[in-house]
Amino acid sequence: MTSYQHIKVPAEGQKITVNADMSLNVPHQPIIPFIEGDGTGRDITPVMIKVVDAAVAKAYGGQRKIQWMEVFAGEKATKV
Repeated sequence: MTSYQHIKVPAEGQKITVNADMSLNVPHQPIIPFIEGDGTGRDITPVMIKVVDAAVAKAYGGQRKIQWMEVFAGEKATKV
């Protein structure tokens, strides 16, 4: 897996890949990047993660889990 200076890639996650027929291959623990705030405010992101994690756990009976990876943009990117 690629390493970055400021971005922490989850050790347990895997990439989502595209098959030859252009369908997606989504592993049981996909790495999903997020930008804190992303136009909604910083206080929304942690709540969104909890809600999505709970929905995935319920939908897949605990067999799948999102591995979240924060990426930086805007003002926060200038401070890392």
